[in-house]
Amino acid sequence: MDGVEKATGRAVYGQDLRRPGMLIGKVLRSRYPHARILSVDASRARALPGVKAVVTGADLVPGNTGQMIKDETILATDRARFLGEAIAAVAAVDQDTAQEALDLIRVEYEELPSVFDPEEAMKEGAPILHPDLAGYRAAPVLVRGPGNICTYTTIRKGNVDEGFQRSDFVFEDTFRTQMVVHAYLEPHATLAEVDETGRVLVWVTTQGVFSVRAQVAEVFHLPLNRIRVIGTRCGGGFGGKSRSLVAPIAVLLAMKSRRPVKLALGMSEDFISGHPRHPSVVRIKTGVMKDGTLVAREAVFIMDTGAYSDFAPVATSQGTTYCLGPYRIPNVKSDGYSVYTNKTSCGALRAPGSVQAAFAVESHMDIIAHRIGLDPMDLRLKNAFVEGDLSHTGQVFGPINLRATLEAIRDHISRQGESGPGRAWGVACGQWGIGGTSSAAQVKINEDGTAVLLTGAVDIGTGSDTALSQIAAEELGLRLEDMSIVSGDTDGTPYDMAAVGNRITYVMGTAVRLAAADARQQLLEMAGHMLEANPRDLEASDRQVRVKGSPERAVPIAQLAGMSHMKGGQILGRGSSAPQSPPCDASLVKGHVAPTRPGDTFCAQAAQVEVDPDTGGIKILRIAAASDAGRAINPRMVEGQVEGGVGFGLGFALSEEVMFENGKTLNPVLTDYRLSTSVDMPVVDAIILEEGKGGGPYGVLGMGETPNIPTGPAVANAIYNAAGIRIQELPITPEKVRRALREKKGPPVA
Repeated sequence: MDGVEKATGRAVYGQDLRRPGMLIGKVLRSRYPHARILSVDASRARALPGVKAVVTGADLVPGNTGQMIKDETILATDRARFLGEAIAAVAAVDQDTAQEALDLIRVEYEELPSVFDPEEAMKEGAPILHPDLAGYRAAPVLVRGPGNICTYTTIRKGNVDEGFQRSDFVFEDTFRTQMVVHAYLEPHATLAEVDETGRVLVWVTTQGVFSVRAQVAEVFHLPLNRIRVIGTRCGGGFGGKSRSLVAPIAVLLAMKSRRPVKLALGMSEDFISGHPRHPSVVRIKTGVMKDGTLVAREAVFIMDTGAYSDFAPVATSQGTTYCLGPYRIPNVKSDGYSVYTNKTSCGALRAPGSVQAAFAVESHMDIIAHRIGLDPMDLRLKNAFVEGDLSHTGQVFGPINLRATLEAIRDHISRQGESGPGRAWGVACGQWGIGGTSSAAQVKINEDGTAVLLTGAVDIGTGSDTALSQIAAEELGLRLEDMSIVSGDTDGTPYDMAAVGNRITYVMGTAVRLAAADARQQLLEMAGHMLEANPRDLEASDRQVRVKGSPERAVPIAQLAGMSHMKGGQILGRGSSAPQSPPCDASLVKGHVAPTRPGDTFCAQAAQVEVDPDTGGIKILRIAAASDAGRAINPRMVEGQVEGGVGFGLGFALSEEVMFENGKTLNPVLTDYRLSTSVDMPVVDAIILEEGKGGGPYGVLGMGETPNIPTGPAVANAIYNAAGIRIQELPITPEKVRRALREKKGPPVA
């Protein structure tokens, strides 16, 4: 529905925002990865002509903010914990004046010892980033560890020691994943103003207007009715815009200046201050029988959260579960640690926790299969979760299509063939739980029979406005062109948590269907009086309400909508959805944020690669991706999600990495970051399974997160099959491949 608007350039993004009298905001950032802030002198900046406001940590309302642990402030107060942390901000009449003002601010620091490696940060004697961690407000479920251990999650089931003793083989491996950024093409941007009554208005690029409203309310201790947040078009999110990096600072500047303030980050600034994917270290030990039956698994999952917790408690909980894999294992022990370091604060990025865990567990599964002489596909099929199984946290699974995705991949690659030396396929699986919390929607029927859908969900480029409008049109018996949509406005639309966690079509889609069904029922009741028929005998179809089996007895929806204003008022349908997670076994988990989810999605992928034995170069020839969509509301958009997810996964596997030196980001621009482009994309065969057994409308499941999960391990497994080398640290670069090939070959004979 937004195609013409975007193709013609009329779409308004955060960077496009303008208001009369608008000021430009800019942020001063820390020059040290860890330092005590002794003083901030902004007097010269305040005196500069054209500067209308300068704010520091001293201007904040006392109190910390944060998602699950209140461990940060929007401007550093007593200490800076990463190089690039916001220290002060200015609002001036133009960019040049704002930058000049930043240069005039003098900050006196006392540099403190830093720690950049999560395993080093866990050791006794490491520099402590948050001495007051135990005193921070936090969600009651969390377990905070000593020292730099932000949160700690455990899963225990059965007896792993006995399981290892009973096993025919026991294998242990360690895997590492790197920090990567979202690489959305639109950096964070917002415009804030305070009206004459003191009410705060915020226009922002975001994945959730209501989450930004809650963020602003928490920082400034304001009631929600004093804040209005409007979402602009969003140039990509992928988890990175579930909270705003800049909205609270812009609001603070607007309060001080009493003028509208636009604060838009550049790409480099977004790189160093954004919330990238957590680096991880994963250790896995598995006991297995000769026939491939998994008996026991022990895992340690360590996530580097950077300077602040942000999304880490959730991501660590998910990784602690998913590093056990989507497999039946009677005896499991998994420990997850989220660890503070003096690096950029990490956050949610497309299946957080699961992507890191999948690289480890799916590589480990291939290692097991090769060492005991089984086909890796057979090993997965033998142990894959099926309907009725218990998850690792004690949830009873409903319908599961994991085996079906694996079998679809097997059939597909059997038709493709290996075709050539140094060329092979690799396989991997993925699992993701759909996010819950509530969504609400309204449907208004206009006097001419067209309809308006009101939803708080923000379309971040996934096509959710289109899919939700399709659902409403289907329920109302209208065509898509009869629908318009208003979305992402905290004053003008009902509540939605955010476009995260595979949840929009699943959760908001249910609310939309209920709202449209409510409006349809009102139409049927009106038509029943006109047609002298029981509403239960009527149906809405092709812009009419008609008697089932007697299509000649019908009344146009437009006629009903017009009459409604004289008989009871406008037809307005309402719907809400808050899917509940099934119960788990609480005795199996500790410190786990999301031990169960309302629904689970599964997928399998196969990557065909070719390895150059001389250069270590890796060429991705083809990706086959089988995904359980439940029901594809819009098949082309589902295929787009799969292709985009594969692109994400390939970058994670082969090239993307945020490089650091003593806490400084070395490659904060896309030219140095080695982001995958269209030139790097192989043929992607999107295999969409539709059995309609999901919990969303028409049996739908979510598709936003899952397709990027198995790509990395599928590539790693294919490289092993093609060249006989196992790379256990991402990204898998030609340098690493060439080094491994030399080591495999051995030293030259004298």
